Amino acid sequence: MSALRIGFTWPSSPPSSPTDNFFFGIWHPRRAIDLRWHGEPPAGVATLTGRNWALASAVSPLHDPGGALVHQAADGETALAFRGYVLAPPLHSYSAGAELIDYWQSNPWREHNGVFAVARIAGHGAEILLATDLLGFAPLYYTRFDGALLFATNPRWLVTTDASSDLVAWRGLLESGFLAAERTLTEGVHRLPAGKALLASGASLRLTSWQELDTLPKGERRLDAAGVAEVERVFHEAMDRCLALPRLDVLLPLSSGHDSRRILSSLLRRGRPFEALTCRVFHQGRDLDARYATEMARDLGLRHRVIEPAPASQFAQDDLTRQVLTDAETGMHSWVPRLMAALPAAPTMLLDGIAGDILGNPGFRIPGLYQSRERDLGIILEASLPGAYQRVLARVAWPDATSVREDLRSYLLSLPQEVNLAEFAFILLRQRRATAPWSQQLLPPGHVAVCPFLDLDYLRLLLSFVPADKHATILQRRCLAEFWPDLHRYPGTRDIPPQSRRRSTRIDRELTLACARSTLAELESRGGLARLRDLLSARGRLALLAARASRHLMLRTHWQLGTLEELVLREQDRQHGWKTE
Repeated sequence: MSALRIGFTWPSSPPSSPTDNFFFGIWHPRRAIDLRWHGEPPAGVATLTGRNWALASAVSPLHDPGGALVHQAADGETALAFRGYVLAPPLHSYSAGAELIDYWQSNPWREHNGVFAVARIAGHGAEILLATDLLGFAPLYYTRFDGALLFATNPRWLVTTDASSDLVAWRGLLESGFLAAERTLTEGVHRLPAGKALLASGASLRLTSWQELDTLPKGERRLDAAGVAEVERVFHEAMDRCLALPRLDVLLPLSSGHDSRRILSSLLRRGRPFEALTCRVFHQGRDLDARYATEMARDLGLRHRVIEPAPASQFAQDDLTRQVLTDAETGMHSWVPRLMAALPAAPTMLLDGIAGDILGNPGFRIPGLYQSRERDLGIILEASLPGAYQRVLARVAWPDATSVREDLRSYLLSLPQEVNLAEFAFILLRQRRATAPWSQQLLPPGHVAVCPFLDLDYLRLLLSFVPADKHATILQRRCLAEFWPDLHRYPGTRDIPPQSRRRSTRIDRELTLACARSTLAELESRGGLARLRDLLSARGRLALLAARASRHLMLRTHWQLGTLEELVLREQDRQHGWKTE
């Protein structure tokens, strides 16, 4: 059988030349692959090729020699791409390739405690395994192309000549702020589900589990004082495992919230050297994070820096970078590129406090939740899909609201149907699909995002408690108050002091206006305004036209249509990477 000739064209860099810490690859079950690379790759790329496969990854500029995410065994039998970390044994993105290969060769079906994406090619190309962590926080995407399997840590590396937009996913993102199920914004490109593995050999391709979500606790244990003490103990044990990851400095993004303060308590308890960074962002016009993090750092003698907001023009440029590196899958994290540019020039463990508040105080704070799973299902659907876009979207161009609702309902029914259903829903939808990208997709090569609250022992313990008890207790606050009162006493975003003064929102408006103008200018330069108008109703087109009349109307239109503008810009900017030659 002749070799399959495939070309891959590196996307030309957008204005700010972002580089995500990616890996991607191609594997064919039967045919040899003759892969041709075209264009200029981003600075620092490693590639490996075999008879029927190829791997590519970013390379860390902070490691000497450069640390790639792709590896091959000395005998050529196994090739591996790995990003993230596991805790037993402690391995991460920049551990020795031989150690990573040994871990994934020896028993890939063991329980993996960590947050990771992995592609393992075994048997000299005879078999491929794609896997992600139990809750699927580390993204891994895949699609089929000309009989081959394409996979990547970011869907921007999976664009093919026949790519088309998934408008069910688009509408779900507009309505809810997250992507439902394992959809992406492109038809036929899927995200690997939480806790799943894709195993392929020959003509066989099957999605299987290394652990089922149904094996996790059902939320039936009452929360008492002994349970609170156990939460504190198990969290510090989880921190011990995270801090055992070798050859990484420690960085704490320190806010005024509870999650980062609990991580801070563990670092102080161990006397572990670390640096703290805080971005100055404003909560309802209040400067809380930078103010109170600075007070904590001063009182405790911490190494601490405050990252000031970028000027409006740079902020808008950074926002275009954010759109590219998240593949427009979330509208959050506009402040993150500024933080990433300030990271130390050394391999760093960035301690991400994701899921801390959510596990300790269930995320959907809606009256009536956590009483029965049947009632919760309806409440989640109503809260997630309020139908706010009905009047501004052109009916003939979009799937109707019912299909979007059924898509989300189907996914919710696939989750454990227990009293903690709403917890699973919030973690796997809003947390995993909208919040996690700040560290999973925007962190540059050389650093590793580590998530202590996703440690499996801690996760199991927190999911075992009755959700309503956690909601009444607010565990993060309770643990700080009971075990770390000196840290608990500082105000912050969760305990806004009544005397806290709002500042002028002028600066916020200027930053938002800069992003709105930048996105519209990019759309216009790529011929995307016609596509945007086609997707809008007469009311929506009028709002778009009115946006040019005044700053006020520009702001109002951006708040309503900004996400759709980003989606259309992504579609217009999409460059075909893979093609048959």
